Amino acid sequence: MSVKTPAVSNVTDIFLTLPREEQEEIFNIGATFRLIDLRKQLSRAQGNIKRFETKYGMTLEELESKGLPEDASYEMHEDYIEWHYWAKVREKTQNTLDVLMSFSKRHKPER
Repeated sequence: MSVKTPAVSNVTDIFLTLPREEQEEIFNIGATFRLIDLRKQLSRAQGNIKRFETKYGMTLEELESKGLPEDASYEMHEDYIEWHYWAKVREKTQNTLDVLMSFSKRHKPER
């Protein structure tokens, strides 16, 4: 005789079937590993942004306020697009880090 378990359709449904203590433990462990990954991603984004700032001697904001030069090369246009990409990655990553950090500071697991 087999035991039937309720059908669950997604990860959230499965997660919510666990006891609260297990949910918190899983979240805390996952958040710890995710923070490591996010810090690496933020460092990579900051490094790429710094590379462009060094190459062009200004920040992206300064470049945008001046505008691209009339004689900007194809390379500069490509760099500009990539620079924007890394700026968005930095912003999104920093926002996610801020949320996880504020949550982890409020909810330290008791051991």
